[in-house]
Amino acid sequence: MRKAIEILIGEMESKLGGYAALLNYHYLNLCVKAEPVALISISVRDNEGEQRNLEDVAFAMLADDYTYEIIPKDMRLLFAICKGLLKDHPELKQEVITPEDDKRLFRDEENEQHILCTVPKVDDNRHDLLMDAVKALYDQCKVEVDKTNVAYAAKLATKIAGFPPEEIEEAKNKLEEGQQKYAKIFDGYLSAKQKEIEDAYQHYLNEQAAKRNKADETLAARGEHAGRQMRVGDTDE
Repeated sequence: MRKAIEILIGEMESKLGGYAALLNYHYLNLCVKAEPVALISISVRDNEGEQRNLEDVAFAMLADDYTYEIIPKDMRLLFAICKGLLKDHPELKQEVITPEDDKRLFRDEENEQHILCTVPKVDDNRHDLLMDAVKALYDQCKVEVDKTNVAYAAKLATKIAGFPPEEIEEAKNKLEEGQQKYAKIFDGYLSAKQKEIEDAYQHYLNEQAAKRNKADETLAARGEHAGRQMRVGDTDE
């Protein structure tokens, strides 16, 4: 295949790869679990009024699969960090505590305040919101991808005009291979995120069912106990 065609297809794949990376980034920011990449975009206004990245003003780690632990480098920025987190991820439940309050926390100074940000459970409402958001992001990406595919198909048609039939066929096949490769990547990201949401939702439903069963067992045990007491009372009479 001619070099000019290889360069053209390489350009197309580079653009499609950029769309794939952006879609994946957006999906990671739709927190079902605590994903470190979701903290990258957070901006914090420091004491001088300058906007700083979170990593510049705090240490960030995972307390568990659903909880971020944020440790301010300067305790005077505690409120500003909370504000920055709230702006980018209003869905996260924030709690300011010390390592003495929670044994999961990283220990440095005993009285140091840490921020815990917990990803909410995927209940009925959040399940529907997340699934709608995932599909909307995919559809937005697909619009740009389709435009790119059409544009590069047109560019290829111009470049291969006058080529021998076998070279034209080879170039078209190569272009289509690149487009199909990225179509599978986009669909894979969509399926994986949808599965992550469904798994989290099922986990929530299982938890709710377990709570109901426990409550039913407790109620039944109380009823049985009350029944025994009544029988004992009847005998005493």
